[in-house]
Amino acid sequence: MDLEILNSAVRISTPLVFAAMGGLLTYQAGMLNIALDGFMIVAAFTGIATAYFTGNLELAVLGAIASSVLLAGLMALFNIRFRAHIFIAGTAVTFLAYGLTALLLKGVLGQDGVFTSDRIPTFPSIRLPIIDNIPILGPIISGQTLLVYVAYLFVPVVAWFLYKTRWGLRLRVVGEAPEAAAAAGIAVDRVKIQAMLLSGLFCGFGGAYLSLAYVSLFANKMTNERGLIALAAIFFARGNPYITALVALLFGAATALSVRLPQMTGLAPQLLQLIPYVVTVLALVVVGWQTTRARSRHSAWKFDLT
Repeated sequence: MDLEILNSAVRISTPLVFAAMGGLLTYQAGMLNIALDGFMIVAAFTGIATAYFTGNLELAVLGAIASSVLLAGLMALFNIRFRAHIFIAGTAVTFLAYGLTALLLKGVLGQDGVFTSDRIPTFPSIRLPIIDNIPILGPIISGQTLLVYVAYLFVPVVAWFLYKTRWGLRLRVVGEAPEAAAAAGIAVDRVKIQAMLLSGLFCGFGGAYLSLAYVSLFANKMTNERGLIALAAIFFARGNPYITALVALLFGAATALSVRLPQMTGLAPQLLQLIPYVVTVLALVVVGWQTTRARSRHSAWKFDLT
C-alpha cells in the first residue's frame, strides 16, 4: 500500500471518525443512534448554503453544527420525551433530513441533485513543519485540512471525558444500568439528552467536512451510509474510542483502495466499490461471532455452577 493511499485513507475516514465519536457517546448511554446520516446530511447542506451566501467558512461550520444539534434535539424529543422507539425515531429523523435537504436544495439553491459554486470558499491544506520532514509519517499526515486534525484530536478528548470525568462515569452507568443510575440520583433522561446533543455536534463537524473540505459541493444523500459504517466501527470496537477511530481508518483505507485499484488492476470499478461494504460486513460478522462465543462461555459457566 503506497503512501498516497494512506494519505487518502486519512481524509476519507475523517467523517467516519466524527460520526463514530458522536455515535459512541449515545452507544455508551444505551442508545442505538441510527440517525447519524441524517445529522450529517443536514449539516452538510447547511454548511454549503451558509458558505455560499456568506463566503465565511467559520460561519459555515457553525451553521452546520447548529443544524445538526437541532436535529439531534428533535431525535431526543421523539425518543426520550415522547418515548418513541429509537429505531423508529432514528429512521423518521433520517428520512426527514434527506427529504428536507432535497427540498431546500431545489427551493433555496435552485438545483436538483448536486450544487457547487465558485463562491464557496475552501479549506487550505496545512503543512506541519516538524512532521512534514519525517520520511513516511510526513506524506501521510501533513498537508491535510484543519478538520482532519480536529477529528483525530477529538478521539483522546472523548476518551478522557468517558473514563476520567464524573460525567463520563454517569454516562456509562446510564447505559449499563439505567435503573441503578436513577436509584443513585442520576437524572437519566438528562444524561441521554446531553449524549444525543453531543452526537449532533460531532456529526455537525462530519457533515461540514464532507461538503466544505472533502469536496466543495452538496449532493443528495452524499453521506452514503457513513453513519451506518460508523456504527459498525463502534460495535467492532465495543465502544472504545481509540479502537473505534482505528477501525474507521481501516474503512477509509478500504474505500481508498476501491478508488485506486481500478487504475492499478483494470478491474471493473463497480465491483471494487463493494470493498468498504464487504469490510463492514466482515467486521459485524466478527463482532457477532465474538458475542456468541462469549455468551456460550457464560452459559457453560452457569451450567457448571448448577
